[in-house]
Amino acid sequence: MAIIDLGKVSITWRGAYDGSTAYTPKDAVSYQNASYICTANTTGNLPTDTSYWNVMAEGGDVATTLTTR
Repeated sequence: MAIIDLGKVSITWRGAYDGSTAYTPKDAVSYQNASYICTANTTGNLPTDTSYWNVMAEGGDVATTLTTR
């Protein structure tokens, strides 16, 4: 039987953005009162760079909301 590698199938919450961390697609971070999801492998590119990140949520205390609910 063939083995199919699905890769990451769910979002991985990585906490506050750190420019020295390597992120892969479906990693999620908090940055400046918003949360972002990684769309392409990246290290050192701010979450506001739409070449590597998409906004998930803006405003409020998203880090607390995403980790406690």
